[in-house]
Amino acid sequence: MWRPLLAGGLVPCLGLAPVAGVVGWTMGGSPTASSALFGLGLATLFFLVGFACLRLVLAGPASGQMAGALGVFFVQVFLLLGLVDVIEAVPGLDGRAFAVGGLVAALAWQAGQAWAVLRTRRLTYGDLEMPGDAS
Repeated sequence: MWRPLLAGGLVPCLGLAPVAGVVGWTMGGSPTASSALFGLGLATLFFLVGFACLRLVLAGPASGQMAGALGVFFVQVFLLLGLVDVIEAVPGLDGRAFAVGGLVAALAWQAGQAWAVLRTRRLTYGDLEMPGDAS
């Protein structure tokens, strides 16, 4: 169950790495390209660690799963937003390109996982007859 979700998040992010490098290079040269790739890679790493944390959250009681999943997601986003401020202070790196790379990774990861969920969904109660169904 977890393998398609992991692939659904990783494949789009890794596939966007050459695109981020080329777009960054054309927009501002080597510093912009490296910043965009760094943002994409770091955000992908954050979401990969969050994926592992999400597996732990979903192994717990059902009553706290939604709150735990949202907590994992918001911690990831807030840490990445904090890193944008740190990256802007580093000479030689472009904070805006880092932020765009991170945003692209976040959108690609979420879209890829949504696609994987839709493709691998299983019916929980497949043979259940509902009241009023004509047999």
